[in-house]
Amino acid sequence: MQHDVATARIARNAGALSLPDPSQLFLHEKAVHVWILDEHVIRQACSSLRHTLSHDERQHARAYRHESDRNNFIARRSMLRSLIGVYLRTKPESLRFNVTRLGKPALQWPRGTRLAFNVSHTDGTALLAFALNCRVGIDVERRIRGIDAANIARGIFSPLEESALAAARTDSAAAFLSVWTRKEALLKALGCGLLVEPGSYTIEDAPALGEGRWHASKKGTRISGWTCLDLGFGPEVQGALAVSLDDARVTLCRCSSSSGSNDYSFAAMLP
Repeated sequence: MQHDVATARIARNAGALSLPDPSQLFLHEKAVHVWILDEHVIRQACSSLRHTLSHDERQHARAYRHESDRNNFIARRSMLRSLIGVYLRTKPESLRFNVTRLGKPALQWPRGTRLAFNVSHTDGTALLAFALNCRVGIDVERRIRGIDAANIARGIFSPLEESALAAARTDSAAAFLSVWTRKEALLKALGCGLLVEPGSYTIEDAPALGEGRWHASKKGTRISGWTCLDLGFGPEVQGALAVSLDDARVTLCRCSSSSGSNDYSFAAMLP
């Protein structure tokens, strides 16, 4: 993996979010950018980028009963628009989306773009993945203690995955979350989601490829030509990425506070 540095600054005093200079943010072939939005960025994006949303998106936002859910949607969608605008060198408010039957946003305009993207969110964190000429899926989940992992996995996990979950009795929640995020990322990339025979897919560790790497098979046949890896954010939040590129170069772009400064910056990181 290599660093593809992408920089943006948040003017904290003004409460405004400015995105990367297009000349500094470029997707190379076989490169994947994963943008991490934490609670602070979500608040900033909600206040400074909401004007980029379409009428339908604003109506969708108003349908949320809780203000935090409404603001999170506004932030995710406005950041998605703004970053796509930078990658495609176009105004974010000019973008037009439709929604697939599985609820996945897809670009309706501009047509014919090579850009692939996917979004996932959990409480306090959102991930946005971008790549070219491929299929990409991403998932992030927060750990929930005390869940009935075996019952939830039934019908979703393959027999092999269920056996691995049963064997991990000392930390079944972590084992469940690892398989779940991986499978979600893969099925989102494939475009079928959890509604179409999720149990026919099996996720397995691939230590020979490196730490945090995994591979998948369908009904015993290995799915080749993909890069699949875990995205760990501490013991409570787990993520996973699946992209139909062999040996993709993945960069994490995280918003974090600059020491001794009122500014924030996006800096490239490795998983």
